[in-house]
Amino acid sequence: MKNILLIFFLSISFYINAQIIIDEDLNDWNLIQEKVTDPANDGSGSIDFTEFKSTNDSEYLYLKFNTGKELNLQDNSKIVLYIDIDNNTGTGMTINGIGADISYDFGQRTGYYHRNSSVYDFYHDDCGLISLPTVTSDIFEMAIERKFNAGNYLVIFGNKIRITFIYNVSGGDMIPDQSGAYLYQMNDTKYIPHAFKIDKYDQGHLRIMSYNVKQDGNFEDEPPYKRKIKATQADILCFQEIYNHSSGEMNNKIKSYFGGNWYDAKIGTDIIIVSKYPIIKFDAIGGNGAFLINYNGIEILIINVHLYCCDNDSDRQTETDEIMQFIRNAKNQTGSITIKKNTPIIITGDTNFVGLKQQRKTLLQGDIVNESKYGKDFLPDWDNTYFEDAKPLTTGYPGSYTWKSNFSSYPAGRIDYFIYSGSVLKLENSYVLCTDLLERDILDQFQLNNEDSYNASDHLPIVADFSIKDISPTYDFSEMENFINMYPNPASGHINIEYYSENTENIEIVIYSQIGEKIKKEIVRKKSGLDNHFLDISDLPSGLYNTVFYSNSSKIAESKKFVKN
Repeated sequence: MKNILLIFFLSISFYINAQIIIDEDLNDWNLIQEKVTDPANDGSGSIDFTEFKSTNDSEYLYLKFNTGKELNLQDNSKIVLYIDIDNNTGTGMTINGIGADISYDFGQRTGYYHRNSSVYDFYHDDCGLISLPTVTSDIFEMAIERKFNAGNYLVIFGNKIRITFIYNVSGGDMIPDQSGAYLYQMNDTKYIPHAFKIDKYDQGHLRIMSYNVKQDGNFEDEPPYKRKIKATQADILCFQEIYNHSSGEMNNKIKSYFGGNWYDAKIGTDIIIVSKYPIIKFDAIGGNGAFLINYNGIEILIINVHLYCCDNDSDRQTETDEIMQFIRNAKNQTGSITIKKNTPIIITGDTNFVGLKQQRKTLLQGDIVNESKYGKDFLPDWDNTYFEDAKPLTTGYPGSYTWKSNFSSYPAGRIDYFIYSGSVLKLENSYVLCTDLLERDILDQFQLNNEDSYNASDHLPIVADFSIKDISPTYDFSEMENFINMYPNPASGHINIEYYSENTENIEIVIYSQIGEKIKKEIVRKKSGLDNHFLDISDLPSGLYNTVFYSNSSKIAESKKFVKN
């Protein structure tokens, strides 16, 4: 009984003090019950805060906040975070009834430590600040270290702090509205880095690495690059920013690291792939490259990208439109590279997603902007759903960032991606290899140095392991205990759900949103053999949904995705 009670209380503690991961998947925030809300339309200007949540562990303070408007947080957003780190109105800057010891202006990408009558600047690299997403959004999550240096002073958050967000324009909104801001009591949760595995879980998995090596950096200063590339042990290596060297030269380096026979190809000015497996065809998509690879008799289409940088949203959108047109043509057998049904598709590389979220939406959802030139929107995965985003987590850090530069005013962000066809590929493992926060025993095991990430490119290598799902074009009911099919997909008014089972039983149908929120539940009585049911979805907003089927309180099928028009 004592063991049962211990497990129970440990489980309760886990859910109360859930570890937040800064990765744009906001499901973990649902476990944080306490929140601050703000009335609508209670301030001047375009920003209208609606709510924020806060939590912490022994290393970081975590915040999630809603702005009421899509914006780029890092580009002159005029949103400022104020924290009274000692719950003392007599210290710091007087604002909204608190003594704010620190403030951080997201739009100017600068922090300030207010000490007595003096102010000391600090920056993202000083306080470990990371906020996501790096594209436009109306919801942001962030982490900031609870102890850091500002100038010559050590800033330490106390057990009770006060927090407020202010839209810094005349009459701008703030949250909370009341004087004294929000009093937050730190909890005693210990920071435990998320579990990760640098080597494969199974040698049968296909490992792909993507790495922007920053202007031929791996040729100019090879050792830190060599150590990281060797640690990943990838089967297919996708490089960006190799301008002054050939794919053959890169192949020779990889061969010297690992031995064996390798294949290589280069597209445009800087896109290179080196692969254990034969590269059957390759072609340019503007400045990006498409590579068809024969993986043990299975063709895989890999698109290696280096999209336009920084505030060039227009050209970056053109590139993503071009890529989706290329994929549609490949699937329709009308392109320079054609692929068979259920061919795995992977888009990886340096996307430079730092502007409008539309470009990311285009690659994930097939939402083309210039339809007159690049064709109509389409659902890119083989099961007529969206592609999936791997969201690899950074080793040793509670979140995901793939780019970091202590010499830039921009904080670390997630701009290197794995986007893939989840209908035929299963993501088995993924991570961003950052040596800064790795424990000594891990560094030694993989022959890495702590400063390797700092001494190499400002981009970090991203790694993903995939297995290929067994996709059957037809179904033999006699060999299946349970079978579920859903059509049409996408749908608008209803979906026909087709079942096959040996038994007459009740089936519970549960529909979840993309962030895991339960949207709808329905129980139907299913006859034995082949049966069907019309599910009304006319009341659902447009978007992607997961449907899970339960029988006698047990899941009887993998979740099925569908898109509501």
